[in-house]
Amino acid sequence: MPSARIARGATIEADDDAFQINGDMPGLTVNVTNAGTIVSHGGQALDFGDVASSDAMISVHNLLGGVISADADDAIHVDGGTVSIVNDGTISSVLSESRGIDLGNYADTGSVTINNNAGATIESNDDAIRIDGDDDGSQDTSSGQIVINNAGLIVSRNDGQAIDFDHVYSPVSNVTINNLATGVIQANNADAVRPGEGGTVNNAGTIISYAPDNTAHDPDDDTSNDGVDFQAHAGTVNNYSGGLISGSRHGITSETDVIVTNYEGGTIIGRNGSGVGSDGNGTVTNYGTITGAIDDNSVNGDGDGVDIDGFATIKNYGTIQGIGAKGEKDGSINTSEGVATGGGVIQNLSSNAVISGATNGILVDDSNAGNAPNATQITNMGTIRGQAGFGIKLIGVQNDTITNSGLIEGDNGLAIDMGDGNDTLNIQAGSRIVGTIDGGAGTDTVTLNGSGTFAGAQNFEFLDVQSGNWILTGSQSYSGGVSLAGGTLSVDGTLDATLNVGAGSVLNGNGTLGSAVIAGTIAPGHSIGRLNFTGTYTQLAGSNYLVEANEAGQSDYVDVTGTATIAGGVTAKPFPLFRPDTRYTILTANGGVTGTYDTLTYDPHVFLDFALAYDPNNVYLDVTRNDVAFADVATTRNQARTATGIESLGSGNGVYDLVANATDAQQADQDFEALSGEIHASAKTALLEDSHFIRDAMASRLKSAFGAVQAPGTVKSAQSGDRFAMWGQAFGSWGSTDGNGNAADLDRNIGGFLVGGDAAIGDNWRIGLLTGYSRSTFDVDARASSGHSDDYHVGVYGGGQWGALGFSTGAAYTWHDMDTHRSVRSTDFNQSLNADYDADTAQIFGEVNYDVKVKQIDLQPFANLAYVNLHTDSFHEKGGSAALSGGSSSDNLTFTTLGVRASTDVSLGSNPASLHGSLGWRHALGDTTTSSSLAFAGGDAFSIDGVPVARDALAVDAGVDVNLSKQATFGVSYSGQIAGKSSTNGVKANIAVKF
Repeated sequence: MPSARIARGATIEADDDAFQINGDMPGLTVNVTNAGTIVSHGGQALDFGDVASSDAMISVHNLLGGVISADADDAIHVDGGTVSIVNDGTISSVLSESRGIDLGNYADTGSVTINNNAGATIESNDDAIRIDGDDDGSQDTSSGQIVINNAGLIVSRNDGQAIDFDHVYSPVSNVTINNLATGVIQANNADAVRPGEGGTVNNAGTIISYAPDNTAHDPDDDTSNDGVDFQAHAGTVNNYSGGLISGSRHGITSETDVIVTNYEGGTIIGRNGSGVGSDGNGTVTNYGTITGAIDDNSVNGDGDGVDIDGFATIKNYGTIQGIGAKGEKDGSINTSEGVATGGGVIQNLSSNAVISGATNGILVDDSNAGNAPNATQITNMGTIRGQAGFGIKLIGVQNDTITNSGLIEGDNGLAIDMGDGNDTLNIQAGSRIVGTIDGGAGTDTVTLNGSGTFAGAQNFEFLDVQSGNWILTGSQSYSGGVSLAGGTLSVDGTLDATLNVGAGSVLNGNGTLGSAVIAGTIAPGHSIGRLNFTGTYTQLAGSNYLVEANEAGQSDYVDVTGTATIAGGVTAKPFPLFRPDTRYTILTANGGVTGTYDTLTYDPHVFLDFALAYDPNNVYLDVTRNDVAFADVATTRNQARTATGIESLGSGNGVYDLVANATDAQQADQDFEALSGEIHASAKTALLEDSHFIRDAMASRLKSAFGAVQAPGTVKSAQSGDRFAMWGQAFGSWGSTDGNGNAADLDRNIGGFLVGGDAAIGDNWRIGLLTGYSRSTFDVDARASSGHSDDYHVGVYGGGQWGALGFSTGAAYTWHDMDTHRSVRSTDFNQSLNADYDADTAQIFGEVNYDVKVKQIDLQPFANLAYVNLHTDSFHEKGGSAALSGGSSSDNLTFTTLGVRASTDVSLGSNPASLHGSLGWRHALGDTTTSSSLAFAGGDAFSIDGVPVARDALAVDAGVDVNLSKQATFGVSYSGQIAGKSSTNGVKANIAVKF
């Protein structure tokens, strides 16, 4: 077993072969390990050319720093056996027509493995690595494997290929070239890689040809300067993420079949030609970028992204682009396509996928503007774009199919030219075609699936709408007819064709058609609209005419120039409301109407009746008001009164038409309640209920000033010492009144403050003044109504004390600045209504009381009488036809309260304090039900009740006051009124200073 080990620093140098095996010995094993230098000046550095036995084993390991070099021949020559070469140093051949590694004619080689590791170099001025042989492959009978693993540099620096296996013809051979991420395979003046028959190139690094472009020579010269060139062989290329395959002409090319997969992050570029090209058939799967370009220094070139002359199978998820062309070839001007092919299956399978050409996006022909040899199927989900031509151009008489759910666009209004076969264009949801679509000669069909807008195509004979919702615009003509087999077709342009609408399908829009046979549904417009037929119109048994009509007296309409033959049914729908007592014309036929509709379908209406009517040229829908009065279905007083007011408006009024369109009594009652304006009456209840805060404050202040039983929230002061006092009170409460079966629940809140001052008059009398502000809110949620009032108060009060007997009185006036808002929400009726108006409250009260001492508790029975007058100004709501006007009105109530107060003195730390409380029965005299007189514009007035003021209520107060000093007191208290359907809870905080 011959072997050699050259140590680091050692040199083997020869004028002929530096290391040679003479003769062939079966089973020979040769091992060479080099860490030094092996150099030949006239022959080969390592010559194993005489070793021809297939069972021979040759192993070469060129270590880091090692050099194997030949000045005049191959650096390493092998012609048989099983070969393993591992390079961590440099393998170099200098002379032209000499190789870095020459594997001979490959006939007797069992297998070859070459590992060029990171940092290592295999180089030559000709081929860096080559297999020699006859051009016809007659010497190539090997079935062995050839594997090249490159992580370093394999380079041809002058006239050869970096790897040249072009003479591998054996159909059972197995060539694999693995270029790793750090690997570079480079040719400076030719193809970078020629893999041979059936070869596979796996690239994650760089494969590049730097050969000069065809600038100064014959422009028809196809000098091969490609990244990967299979020549007359078939093969496979896998370009992985980060991989670059770049050719000075083509990126990858073959004269026959080729399979290319370009993964995401991979790049394939022909810098003056095609990214991927094949003169035969080809399969390309792309997730990255494939580019065909033009070099500005070139005389000519056609930069196609993918150019496959035969049958192409292309799946694209990334970008395939041709970005330029110039010059001529064979007398034809060069063009640049994203894909140029002789037919096949082209799939653009992602919304981000792009096929783009500087001329056409896709061109299908015979490579010379003649008829394509194969039929073509194109599926587009992304973008196909022709920058200066068609998006897709098909030349020939094949029966081609294009299915589009993405964007297809060309230049100057040219999108698709389908050639002269019997072609099919399938338009799907998401489709966008910018430019003209030309079906060419033949019998061509457009099919629509999904949903979208279709602006039409020229030279197509059939349109087949299969599913979804489609809108046809522009002017379209189909001599073979239009079939609507499923979904909805909206004709908003002109459709010159006979249309067959199948069962389960819907025809609508506002366009003009030829003739039609309806077995499904016709529904003109997109709401209310009109369809015109210039020919005849036939509606078959089982079909349906869906008619929408509105309160303005308009309806869907079918206008026929010829005759109309009708059967089937009519379905009447409001949009949003029918107008009572209206005849709608729904069909006119100048040539006459034959037949009648079998059925009329509509939703039941409480107040409307429906019927069809006919004359020789027209069909009518009659909507009439029946004998059921609006008030007949009301279930409460407010509903009935509102119904009567609405009835007075008459047909044509929006509010009247709303109620007249009620489909059941419950809906009508809900409409009455929404329209009633009940908030205006219930707001009065809120103001009357909360009027007591002002008179309570006046009465309480007088009790405190006279030193009687402590009133809640006041200052207890001596008669003789309290000549003048200033006081303030903040108050707030929240309350509710339940509905009574007529009016709905009322929620109310109030918050505010009062300030006042009073002085002693003589020994027994005091008089005072007050002013203040509060804000009241009130809500009737069941009526979608709310409001608020800004309240401004003034008052005068006075009283006297004679021993245990006390008397107090007072009068107050309040200005109310009121705002209301209510929403009327009903079927297809939506209005927001607002009003602002003024009101005022005047009130007076009087009270007598008597003080009783029981041990440590002071008691004070009392009787209180109050009169309250609420005046409300007239108002006019704004916001729509449901707006109400209200007249001015006054409400008067008298309140009596009988009860007892109690208090006792305590100490809180060092501060004197008083605990106090009261219980009383408050009774309201007079009509406790508030009401408002309201009217709709143009209608009669009607009265609406609010929730009533509580007739009887328990009045409760409890609190504590603390003397902060001899002159100042602070207190807090709770006050409430509790009735069967009403309650109020409040809090007061007060401070007073005497002088």
